[in-house]
Amino acid sequence: MKRFGRGLEKDDALSRHFLKLVSVLFASFLWFYVLNSEPQIVEQSMHLRLLTPAGKSISNIVPQKVAVKIKGSRAFVRTVLNQELSVVVDLKKYSVNKKGGFRVFLTHSDVTVPFGVEVISITPESFNVELQKEIRKEVAVKPVLTGNIAPDLKLINTSVSPKTVLISGPIEVMRKVSKVQTVPIDISSLQGEGDIKIALADLDQRVSIDRNTPVDFNYTLKPRKANLTLKKIKISFLSTSTKISSKVKYVSLDVLAPEGVRLNKSDIQIIAEVPESKGTHSVKLRANLPEGIHLLQINPQSINVSTR
Repeated sequence: MKRFGRGLEKDDALSRHFLKLVSVLFASFLWFYVLNSEPQIVEQSMHLRLLTPAGKSISNIVPQKVAVKIKGSRAFVRTVLNQELSVVVDLKKYSVNKKGGFRVFLTHSDVTVPFGVEVISITPESFNVELQKEIRKEVAVKPVLTGNIAPDLKLINTSVSPKTVLISGPIEVMRKVSKVQTVPIDISSLQGEGDIKIALADLDQRVSIDRNTPVDFNYTLKPRKANLTLKKIKISFLSTSTKISSKVKYVSLDVLAPEGVRLNKSDIQIIAEVPESKGTHSVKLRANLPEGIHLLQINPQSINVSTR
């Protein structure tokens, strides 16, 4: 029995070694197949990043992207196409001529590609660069409004936050930049009051904005004239505390309603969101109104609420 058991153990060991050998051979075959499969030639658009010397900025228009033609097996080329690769050039290694410029020549070594991929060409191969002193300054943010609101409404209290942003660029270009605009804001789609996130519009490519996140556009849209006043509307207090108190429990509303529309108090909600912390809080009221009813004013607009 012992000999029989030793024989089984020996057979199991041989089987494991055989399976390992088969796995290695199979992996080698796949690797050989990938390396020797018919190569592909594709063109990939890549961002061009130019690293400027300290205190300097590029003052002329240079390519923002370059077309890089690469060659390699299908698997390796697919890896490149799935990535957002950049061509990075350090301008500190170039000598500036008397006019403050020089010519940059792109080489295949400027493009970092994975093993198994070859760079065939870069377009453009070269371009001129001019450097100037870099300056930084704060400029105002201006919202760009498009569209029209209804004649019986008016847009008031528009503002952006932050009101200014920090920009940088070559001195000659920066002298002409006094503001940064937002992308167009369609005011015809705005309702009531609130704030929306708005991206900043693109500037001259030679100017950089020290901000990647959108700005806040705050607005209030109100009727020009109220045609209905609703009195003694009960306030709904939203709070996690069970012990809240306020001297004011009812408000009145000035609204603009279409002719023939009748409103019931049950159609309207006046909400006071009370902070969780204990003490006395000044709470701004908000109204939930049926569609087509425009709020002019809540009287009062805010109340004092105590929590214990």
